[in-house]
Amino acid sequence: MKVSFPSRKLQERSQRFAPGFTLIELLVVIAIIAILAGLLLPALSSAKSAGKETLCKSNLKQIGLGLVMHVHDHETYPIYHFDPSVSLTTMYWEESLAPYTNARWTNRLYRCPDYDGLTIMGYDEGVTLGSYGYNANGVKWPTWTPSHLGLGGPLAKADLIDSTPHDIPSNRFRLKASEVKSPSEMIALGDANLVPHKAEDIEDTYGQKVNRDTHDGWGLLDISLRNRWQLSNYPSSAGLIQATKKRHRGRYNVGFCDGHIEGLDRSRLFATDQSTLRRWNNDNLPHPELLQWK
Repeated sequence: MKVSFPSRKLQERSQRFAPGFTLIELLVVIAIIAILAGLLLPALSSAKSAGKETLCKSNLKQIGLGLVMHVHDHETYPIYHFDPSVSLTTMYWEESLAPYTNARWTNRLYRCPDYDGLTIMGYDEGVTLGSYGYNANGVKWPTWTPSHLGLGGPLAKADLIDSTPHDIPSNRFRLKASEVKSPSEMIALGDANLVPHKAEDIEDTYGQKVNRDTHDGWGLLDISLRNRWQLSNYPSSAGLIQATKKRHRGRYNVGFCDGHIEGLDRSRLFATDQSTLRRWNNDNLPHPELLQWK
């Protein structure tokens, strides 16, 4: 039996008219891919943000445990940055924790992955700038005057020995552990509230040249400082609020004196109701009369 095969011309004609995608079909496929990408990108962004928040909480957990161990050994909390009973030079709170955290301010442990500001070690003429802050003052305002309400001691923001109140005994520069009435409710540290800085001010104070204005933490987690800077009529408040909302989607990671960590919405953390204000003060009382930033 004779078997016949398609001619070469017939094969070429079949290939020429083989079925394929039309332009409309291609556009439909591209549109579907774009829709799916639009649905997936927010989920990926949310997962990335959640990962950064988890790493931040891990950092604060380690720092918080260092604080707990320091308090256990010394029976006092670290000062914010000045303790004339120890030295007339500046010594920031993270330096007191270094033997327990095995890290310093510029190390990775003290860098929140969602923080977009500067990280600079403080000195006599300029406060520490960076991711995390210490509840040195409680609700006390102004923050540069002595406070007995936070953890930093009555000289939490004093710069010079000449400004030291003479009626404070030398053994009262540091807060005793027994003076924190409710450690599980007392805010110890967390994501620092941000403060706006001009690029030229950063260069003048720290000798570092930056190409833009910044929003940085002062090594403080402070309700009065935060609420003052975020008043709607305060200079730079709009940009400051925007920078705050970018970090952890507007949330703050906060460590407490007993070592546990909480993620709190910013409106809740800085609310001025009595139950919230208690968490800022070592005597577990609200002291609303001291909120005078307006």
